[in-house]
Amino acid sequence: MDKTLIVFTYAPAGLGHMRVADALMEGIPKNMKYVVFAPSDKTIETLHRFTSLNTTARHISEWVQRGQPQTIFTRFYRKYLQTHVEDLALQFTSLIRSQPVIPDKVIIVSTHFGLAHQLGAIKKQLEDELKTRIYLVVQVTDDSPQYIWYVDVADLICVPGFKTKNDLESYAKKECLRKVEIVVNPYPVLPSFADDLSDEQLLDRLNQYDPYQSNPINVVIPVSGAAVGMTFFEHLMSQLHSVSSRFKFFAVVRKAPFTDRFIHNSKNKDYLQLYVSESYSEVIHMYNNIYLNNAISAEITKPSEQAFKVLLSNTSVGGSFLFFSQPIGRQEYDNLNFLKRHKYLNPYSKNPRGLILPLGSKESAEFIHERYNSGILLQSFKNYVHDSLDLEMSDRGVELFWEEINNRIW
Repeated sequence: MDKTLIVFTYAPAGLGHMRVADALMEGIPKNMKYVVFAPSDKTIETLHRFTSLNTTARHISEWVQRGQPQTIFTRFYRKYLQTHVEDLALQFTSLIRSQPVIPDKVIIVSTHFGLAHQLGAIKKQLEDELKTRIYLVVQVTDDSPQYIWYVDVADLICVPGFKTKNDLESYAKKECLRKVEIVVNPYPVLPSFADDLSDEQLLDRLNQYDPYQSNPINVVIPVSGAAVGMTFFEHLMSQLHSVSSRFKFFAVVRKAPFTDRFIHNSKNKDYLQLYVSESYSEVIHMYNNIYLNNAISAEITKPSEQAFKVLLSNTSVGGSFLFFSQPIGRQEYDNLNFLKRHKYLNPYSKNPRGLILPLGSKESAEFIHERYNSGILLQSFKNYVHDSLDLEMSDRGVELFWEEINNRIW
């Protein structure tokens, strides 16, 4: 095991792929060495933002993510990815050869399908050049069975839900693709987010839900990697604070030309702490530290990778109540369906952990304030029972991921 190297690889198509890699890195066994392989690809980043913001492009993107169009599109896209590897082999071999100890086993953990298809296509070439055994493990980052996530050149695919597993297996069988084992593993949330709050922080969070208390209500707003919904968030914060001065916000945003206006307008507001960086990884670390250093009672976010924080206990560091903006794109609808299946979006269930906001910033502000002011969130907090017995709903996703790797590959 001393000569085994873990290589994490992802693409800047939103922050979700990087957050998952970050969680897996935090929980990696202490005796394991790892590096990051993240070749720059502005095409992926630009395309992700374009399809997120442009209505026509988004409709086209959603059209090719379902039914027969998805099947046809995936055939061509898979072929394109596996034949357009450019200088990936040179970059990858250079990275491995630069290590102090040349590994005899390399485990690639990919949280983005693009690089997974590409590296899988040249895996045999890499093994021959490096004289080492290479394994490719793919971690799917949404409970969304989009066919492109079936990486037929992988050794193992991990998915967060049985529906995704079953749909991908059915698709692969119909397409006569090479069989790859798919395992259901709980979504990998950051291990430190699953730690219990201190007694002082727990009381602070409890009091934030209490309409008769006066302590600040701490709310996190992570601006997505594609910078979607900035105007909505800007107006929502202003309106919520005008309704109650208890509302205080922590907004995390990556500095880029399309976020400059939001950053400029957000400065010098006494109810907002703004965290800005040009670096994707730094944005993620700033977001993590907000939770680690403050008692956060709610997060207003897109129903993307953040939706899976419902797996955390409400008494844990990351266990804030989640208010989701309206979904954009198939994976966000699929993630919400995952939560609905487990009754985590039902305010009358035993385990409500999130709610979907109405359209419009004014309506959303009124919706959030009413949930705090009526005591509904306080009762939800007191009545919540954390059930991690369901394999899909455990908050030990990272730990269980590494157990899978240990049992199957090491």
